Amino acid sequence: MKKLLVLTALFPFLSFAQMTELEVRKIANSGKESELVQLSSQMLQQNYLFHAEIIVDKLILLQPENSNYNYRKGYIALNSRNDYEVGIKHLENAVKSVNKNYDMYSAREKTAPIDAYYFLGKCYHLNEQLDEAKKYYNLFIQNSAKASQNLAPARLGLAQCDVAKQEISNPKSAIVKNIGSRVNGANPDYAPVISLDGNSLYFTSRRGWDDGSTEEFRDPLLNQYPEDIFVSYTDFDGEWTSPEKLAFCDNELNEATISISSDERRVFVYQDATGGGDIYYSDFEENQFDNLSKLRYNEVNTEYWETHCTMTPDGQNMYFVSDRPGGFGGRDIYRIVRLPNGEWSKAQNMGPTINTLYDEDSPFIAINNKTLYYSSNGESSMGGFDIFVTFRDDNNAWSTPTNMGYPINSTGDDIFYTTTVDGLRGYLSSFRKNGYGEKDIYEVQNDYLGNYPVSSLRGNFISLDGRPVPDNIAVKIICTNCDFDADKEISPRIKAESAFFAVLNRCKDYRIEYFEGDQLLSSENFVTLCNNVNEKITKVKYLGHILMTGTVSDDKSFEFIKGSKVELLDPETQDVIETLMTDANGTFTSNLLEGKIPGDRASFDVRVSKDGYLTQTFKVDTLLEGYITLELPYMLSKSEVGTDIGELLHLNPIYFDLDKSNIRPDAALELEKIIRIMNENPDMRIELGSHTDCRASKSYNLSLSNRRARSSAKYIKARISNPKRIYGKGYGESQLVNNCGCEGSVVSDCSEEEHQANRRTEFKIVEKK
Repeated sequence: MKKLLVLTALFPFLSFAQMTELEVRKIANSGKESELVQLSSQMLQQNYLFHAEIIVDKLILLQPENSNYNYRKGYIALNSRNDYEVGIKHLENAVKSVNKNYDMYSAREKTAPIDAYYFLGKCYHLNEQLDEAKKYYNLFIQNSAKASQNLAPARLGLAQCDVAKQEISNPKSAIVKNIGSRVNGANPDYAPVISLDGNSLYFTSRRGWDDGSTEEFRDPLLNQYPEDIFVSYTDFDGEWTSPEKLAFCDNELNEATISISSDERRVFVYQDATGGGDIYYSDFEENQFDNLSKLRYNEVNTEYWETHCTMTPDGQNMYFVSDRPGGFGGRDIYRIVRLPNGEWSKAQNMGPTINTLYDEDSPFIAINNKTLYYSSNGESSMGGFDIFVTFRDDNNAWSTPTNMGYPINSTGDDIFYTTTVDGLRGYLSSFRKNGYGEKDIYEVQNDYLGNYPVSSLRGNFISLDGRPVPDNIAVKIICTNCDFDADKEISPRIKAESAFFAVLNRCKDYRIEYFEGDQLLSSENFVTLCNNVNEKITKVKYLGHILMTGTVSDDKSFEFIKGSKVELLDPETQDVIETLMTDANGTFTSNLLEGKIPGDRASFDVRVSKDGYLTQTFKVDTLLEGYITLELPYMLSKSEVGTDIGELLHLNPIYFDLDKSNIRPDAALELEKIIRIMNENPDMRIELGSHTDCRASKSYNLSLSNRRARSSAKYIKARISNPKRIYGKGYGESQLVNNCGCEGSVVSDCSEEEHQANRRTEFKIVEKK
C-alpha cells in the first residue's frame, strides 16, 4: 500500500504511459531520494525504461558509487538500447556489492541483486570479452535462485561464448562494413532488404517524420518513434541516396520490412494493426507502393505471431515465421507450397534440422531457390541471433545449417540477411561498435557464397534527345517455353532511373517487348544459357534519336553568322545529303543521325559557306558515345585580300629535300587542303609564296625559293578549276619573320627552330571577286 501511495502522491492524474519527458525530469529534480527509488522501481517493473533512466541518472548523481543505482543504470543501458559499453561501466560498480536479499523498493538498499552478475556477463559477451563473460555467467548460475528466469539464458550464454571463441579464432574471408550515415542514423535502422540488382535498399527505421506528426506516437516504454519503411537507391557513384519513406506508412502504427518480390513490384510488410502482428503486402502501382493489404494465404496470418516471410522467385513456395503451437521452440520457420489449382498447401514446419528449441527468424531464399539464410538465437550462435545458411539438394533435403561465422556474425543480434542476385553481396542489421545508432545496417562482401548458375537481365530506357523518359513506359518479358505461369510473363518494375531488372530461367526462349502506354515500340528475342556459368544479359531501349546541332561564327569577332549555308555531304561521293541554313543565332539542327545509337559511327563532311567568307569543308568521323546531342561548332574566316589561308587551315610546313624542289608525299597532303579550298572558292586568286632562312647566299635562296614556289603552284594548278587563279613566287630570305639575318659579316645566334620559322610557304589571297 505504501508503494502505491508514494506513486499517487508524485503524479496523481497521470499513468506512466501518459507522462512526458519534461514531467519526469521535473519529478527527478524535485523528488526526494526515497521517492525516486520507489518511482524508478515501479517504472522498471513495468518496462518504462526511458523514463526510469531519467530518474536513475538523478540517483547516481546523488550517490555515484551506490551499487543499487549503478545496477539500475547498467540494466537500462543494456536492455533499452544494447549499450553494453555503458552497461559494463555501471555494472562493474554494481557487482562490488551484491545481496541475495536485495530489496528493490528500499531507499536504504545500497547493494545490487544477483542478477547484476548475469547482466554484466551479457555486456562482456557483447563486447567480445568472452572469458569475463563466462566468469560472470558462472557467478550468476552459482548464486542465483533456482527459479530465476535468467538461469536458462545464462547457461545458453556460456555455450554461445564457446561458439564465439571458435568462430573469432577462425574468421571467414568476408568484409563487413557500415553503409554509412546517409542511411544509418541515431535512431534504430534495421531489417534491410536489398533488391536483386543491388540498387534499391528497403529498410525499417524508427526515425521521426519531418512534419513532426509521429511525436505523439512515441513508444512510452523506450520513447522510440513508430517503425516505418524507407527506401534508398544507389546514385551514379554507387553511394546510397537519402532515404524516402514509402507512401503507405502510418504515423501511428508500426510497419517493418520483410521482403520484396524478385521483380520488386511487391513488398511484404509486418504490421501490428491487429495487435498480434501479421504479414501484409503492397503492390507497386502508378509509380508508388499502394495501400497495404493483409496477406490471405492459407495458414499464414493466424491468431498467433507471424513476423516474417520470403517468396521463392518462381512464386511457388513461401517460407514464413510463426510462434504457433506445435513447433520446436519459440518462433519456427514454416513453408507453404502453391498447389496446381492455385491454392496454397497446409503449412509445414521446416523440421528439427532448421528449427531449434530457441527462436528462428528472418528467412531469405536466394535466387537459385536452393540457398536459405535465416537467423537463430540458439546454442550454435555466437550470441543473440546469428545468421545461418542451409542448402537444398536435388532430393529437396536441406543440409545441416552452418553458422556464417565471424565477422559476418558478432556476439550481438545479427539478423535480416538478404543478398543481391549473385549472392556475393548481402546486407544485415546489427549493433556494433562505432555505429551510428542502436541498430545499423551493414554490407557484407564474400567470395564463397555465390549463386550459380543464374541468368539475370538488366535493362534501361534511355532518351537520346534529352527529353525525359515518359512515365508510361513499360517492359514485358515473355518466356515462350516455361512450365510455370509465374515464369511465363514478367513485367519488371521501371525504377526512377528508367532501369529494370529480372531474373530468368535457364535454357529458355524469351521475347522482350517495350511499350509506351499501350503502344508496342519494338521487341526482340533471346535465349538464356544452359551451362553452369552465370549470365548477365543487358538490354537497352533507346527512345527518340540523337540530335545534331551546330553553330557557325566569325573566327575574329566570334559573332554568330546568320544565313550560313550548311551542306552535309557523303564523304565518299561528296553528294549533298542535306542542306541547312543557320538561324538568327547562327545555329542549325539536323536529323541526319536518326536511327543511330550510342556506339555507332557518324561519318560525313560538312561544307559551310557564306558570302564574304571562305567556304570550308570539315570532316566528321566520330563514335557516338554517351547519350547527348552531337554538337558541331564551326568558324568561318572572311575572304579578305592579304589573308594567308594556309595559316587559317593550320597547314603543316611544306618540306622539300635538300637542294630539291619536287613535291614530297608529306607536302602533297598539305597542298591537297589548299586545292580543296580553292575548288570551293572558285572566285579566289592566290599567290603561293616560298621563303627561306638566311643561310646560303641571297641569290641561291631566291632561286631555290622560286623553284619550290613554282613546283608547288604547278601541283595545285593541275588539280583546280581555272589554273590561272594561282601562281608561285619565291622570296628567298627577303622577308624574314624574325631577327635571324646572317648575310655578310652578320653572324646569327638563332636556334634551328628560329631559322625554321623563316622557311615557310604562304598562300595569300591577292584577289576576291
